[in-house]
Amino acid sequence: MQVVPIFNLWIKQRIKVEIREASSSDLDRIMEIEESAFIPGIREEREVFADRMKTFPPGFLVLEEKGRIWGYFCCELWDEIPDKNKAFYLGHSASGIHSPEGKVLYISSYALDGRYRGLGLGKPFFKEALSHMEKSAPQAETLLLVVNEEWKKARHIYETLGFREIRCIPGFFPSDNLVGGASGIVMIRP
Repeated sequence: MQVVPIFNLWIKQRIKVEIREASSSDLDRIMEIEESAFIPGIREEREVFADRMKTFPPGFLVLEEKGRIWGYFCCELWDEIPDKNKAFYLGHSASGIHSPEGKVLYISSYALDGRYRGLGLGKPFFKEALSHMEKSAPQAETLLLVVNEEWKKARHIYETLGFREIRCIPGFFPSDNLVGGASGIVMIRP
C-alpha cells in the first residue's frame, strides 16, 4: 500500500511532519503511543483500534515524521448525540455504532507520544485532522468528544477551536488524583 500524506505541517523546530490515513501496519506503534499517553484503565485495546480503522478508514489518521509515528486521531460518525452515557465508554464498538451518513462526528481518541509533547504539535494536528474530516464527511453537522476534567491543556485546545461543554459524566475516567474517578466532560462544536 502506498502511503500518501493528506497534508504536511512545519513545526517550530523546522521539522516537517505529515498526516496520513492509518493502516493496519501502524497498529503496533499506535499501541505504544496509547501506553505512553494514558494511564491503565483509560487505554483502548488493539482490537478496538483495528475495528475503528476497518470501520471508517478516513477517520483514523496518524502524524509522522520520516516514517516515525508521533500521534494518532480517530473518529466515527453517529446518527445523533446519544442520551445515554454508555455510548461514550472505553471499548465501544465503532462498527456497531458508526453510520456512514451520520451527522455527528465523534472523536473517539486522540494522542501524541509523550516524547513529542511540548513541540507545539497538539493543536495544529487536532485542527488539521478536523479540517480533513470536514472534507471527508461533509454531512457531519456536529463534532463531539469527551475529555477528562483533569486534562486542562487538551480541554483548552478544544475550547479555542470552538468546542463547548454540554454534559458532565461523573467518575467517567479512572484517576490517580481523584477518589471515585475524574469526570468526563462531553463537548460539542456545532
